[in-house]
Amino acid sequence: MRFCAGLALLLLGLLGLVLPNLGAAPLERAEIYFLDAARTMVESGDWLVPRYQGEPFFDKPPLAYWLMAAAFAGLGPEAGAARLVPALAALGAVLATVWLGTLVFDRRTALAAGVVLSTTLAFLSFARVAMSDMPLTLLTTLAVCLGVRAYAPSPPRWAVPALGVVLGLGLAVKGPIAVLVPGVALALVAFRERGRPLPFTRRAAFLGILAFFVLGLGWYVLVYARLGAAPIAYFFLRENLERFVGEAYDVGRPAWFYLPAYAAEGLPWSPLLPIALWRLLPRGDGDEPARRSARLLAGWVALVLVLLSLSRGKIDYYLLPLYPPLSLLVARFVVGVPWKRLDRVWIRAWLVILALGLAAAALRPPSVPGGWLPGTAARAALGAVVAVTALLAVAVSVRPRPAGVMAVLGGGMAAAWLVVAALFLPAFVAAQPNRAIVADVTRERRYRPDLRLVACEDPPRARRDVLFHARLPTEERCDLWGLAASRVPYLLLIGTDEDRSFQAIPDYRRVAAYPYLPAGALTLDGLLHLGEPRTIVLGANFSTTDPVAVKKKKRAYRKAIQNARRESRQATRRRKATQENGPD
Repeated sequence: MRFCAGLALLLLGLLGLVLPNLGAAPLERAEIYFLDAARTMVESGDWLVPRYQGEPFFDKPPLAYWLMAAAFAGLGPEAGAARLVPALAALGAVLATVWLGTLVFDRRTALAAGVVLSTTLAFLSFARVAMSDMPLTLLTTLAVCLGVRAYAPSPPRWAVPALGVVLGLGLAVKGPIAVLVPGVALALVAFRERGRPLPFTRRAAFLGILAFFVLGLGWYVLVYARLGAAPIAYFFLRENLERFVGEAYDVGRPAWFYLPAYAAEGLPWSPLLPIALWRLLPRGDGDEPARRSARLLAGWVALVLVLLSLSRGKIDYYLLPLYPPLSLLVARFVVGVPWKRLDRVWIRAWLVILALGLAAAALRPPSVPGGWLPGTAARAALGAVVAVTALLAVAVSVRPRPAGVMAVLGGGMAAAWLVVAALFLPAFVAAQPNRAIVADVTRERRYRPDLRLVACEDPPRARRDVLFHARLPTEERCDLWGLAASRVPYLLLIGTDEDRSFQAIPDYRRVAAYPYLPAGALTLDGLLHLGEPRTIVLGANFSTTDPVAVKKKKRAYRKAIQNARRESRQATRRRKATQENGPD
């Protein structure tokens, strides 16, 4: 009963962290591909062929698109609706992690692992990002649970068929990586139990294989029947093989890229992983079954990490399916191992470092312009969370205990994340120009439906919002002078220098100017190197009958005349002053 109550509180807490203002966060990472493809499915009625900017798009299998399209169909075409898919998948991933913890350790470790996973920075971040990686994390963890369950004493007959279903769904959501990641763990389980007869019947194996092929490969068969082999070859060869061995995307990162990536994005728990591995693997904790389980999890992580590191293309969120086993290892160390002197020294050092870092952040916060921040109460709330967490970290470091460490790290992260997600992110998005640009583009298009949008650079990443909300693709071109003078109707997303130079073109007009901060301001590097707000301009090379634009143009003309007269009067006064104060 206590276990069920603890699990319910954990899931409710995670919902409280990922749901607030789910649609108010800016469009991040590859979200626009999923959002546009899912919305196009609903608008076109074609749910077989994904499309991005109107063109067939086979970078990913369809399951994530289908889930987000279903959310759009039921709740409306808003980013928050699509983000319910990763949010619910995050809940499922926590449940799967807790289940895996009960299978390989015990209920106490399982619940602690759920807390660790739910309060890990990367996991919280991607629980609110409309991509396929959180559903992938759910399915890979669930597949390992089913594999372990299939080898348990008296395994249920449904375990192997269910494993086929889960692996097939994984193939439909992300591709071969959804089979590779859990496949490594399943191979280790099979190797560990190699002395035992196979725990499943031929019928169960047949049903599992059949489910895998139908669910995992059925879509590819339907696409082949309509479009031939080209889309399938593109997906498997370019999007998978070339990412691994070629120069396709995200190349040039070192082989050790994922180690610092986990160190930063696995906070606040990642500093405990080295000591956890030291205690759980070579020396163990006196519990041989637990040590064998820890070795299984560590071997799973290590082998997948080697494969990811060998790939030419490396992205931080490729680590996401490994956060459940990493959370189990950290949780086992925190709540399941009797601490020795070195353990306490390590934990105490991390808590002190954390307290010092929080104190430094409170004393010298990033210099963010006030317009991009929430009100005084929200800032005070974040400051209070930082101060209380720092003080508690110092207090717990005096005599660290498992409950205190879990409360400080998990509770502090949860409280800070809630304030940032619920208050700071919406304020940042409201201050950015993206929504205003979408509104202006939509209004201009109402009077000139054949217009086209061009941008050479887009620091606030407004093109994503324009595509999703206004349904207008942006052309990436830098020959702006020719376009500004063209007879083809263009809206141009440009800088202030280009705007000034285009004033000489007779039909050119400024639609609006918007202050902005670069979209990268939300990253740690962006916060550390944040400058003053800059200005981006939306210009048009055509006249319009839009009364709002006509009034704005007349207002700008009158202001220009007034400025010219003011400058003329000032020049006249300066000339007279020079004549009166000239040499005797």
